[in-house]
Amino acid sequence: MGSDTNSVIDLRSDVLAPPTEEMWKAMREVDLGWSMLGEDRSVKELEALGAEMLGKEEAIFVPTCSIANLLTLMTLGKRGTQVVLEAKSHIACLEHWNVAYICGLFSRLIEGIHGIMNPVTVDEVISEAKYFGLPGTSVVCLENTHNNAGGTIVTAEQIENTAEIAHKHGASLHLDGARLFNAAAALGVPPNSLVDAVDTVAISLNKGLSAPFGALLCGPKEIIDEARINSHKIGVASIHKDGFLAAAGIVALTKMIDFLIDDNRRAFQLAKRLAQFPGLYVDLERVQTNIILVETTPSGILASEFVTRLAKHNVLVKERVGDYQIRLVTHRLIGDAEVERVVESVAYVFDSVL
Repeated sequence: MGSDTNSVIDLRSDVLAPPTEEMWKAMREVDLGWSMLGEDRSVKELEALGAEMLGKEEAIFVPTCSIANLLTLMTLGKRGTQVVLEAKSHIACLEHWNVAYICGLFSRLIEGIHGIMNPVTVDEVISEAKYFGLPGTSVVCLENTHNNAGGTIVTAEQIENTAEIAHKHGASLHLDGARLFNAAAALGVPPNSLVDAVDTVAISLNKGLSAPFGALLCGPKEIIDEARINSHKIGVASIHKDGFLAAAGIVALTKMIDFLIDDNRRAFQLAKRLAQFPGLYVDLERVQTNIILVETTPSGILASEFVTRLAKHNVLVKERVGDYQIRLVTHRLIGDAEVERVVESVAYVFDSVL
């Protein structure tokens, strides 16, 4: 991290944080084996570590959280049934073709509040399908933190209440936990306390944890065993030499989680500063982890123009769906000096257009 005004500050996503030096060292020194035959020690260690940290029996190492979610729905979902999703969740918005085309599942969408579905509504939509004699519900999915809602947190109590409803109807509960560790850091709780009630959980290693690649799907042994079989069907069962990447993942889980506290803190610090600009609106209640959603509506400046003007000051942010919303995501390359530079750059943008 540094405050060099010529350097680029990239807030488009936390996936952009590069591997640490310790990760590069681990990758250089790894002792490779044939992971498809269960012979790569780094892959086995990473899977065991992830499962233990989340209180699950086993885990499978896969390229992305989207693939982990897909394997879950292939394994737990029964073709022709429905999967219940929050309407703006990552699975609903960006993975729904997998749900339909590969898994043969119908997506039943529920509008949540700040990305969180009301368990009563979940109960109602599952019961409604039963009442009308429609195909049943095989899976309910939650997302924690919720990306499109601005990194909002689903608490353990909310998860447990949803699990109770899902299990009452014979459905499984899956958690898309791509940024689960950010939620745990914000709440000050161990990550396993947020997934005790779920059947399966997917976590990302390459977002705030800075690994170059990968995700883990964790759950009961019989489910993970079947997910391994399903991984052959979508071409991710034989990623040769993935021990290199698993070695970095081990560093991510053992060394990087504590840094997420700072990422969350700096996001809120930056959000408060941005909210002070009359031309911007930030709902500070929704800035709970490392994602900030900013509305440019009060200024009348289109998000696309705002993004372009900030880029001229070497600050990169992401335009969101709609004409007046941008997203900023903090990560380990964003320090206090970078926060100050972002605020200064926003001030320059307003000085030049207003």
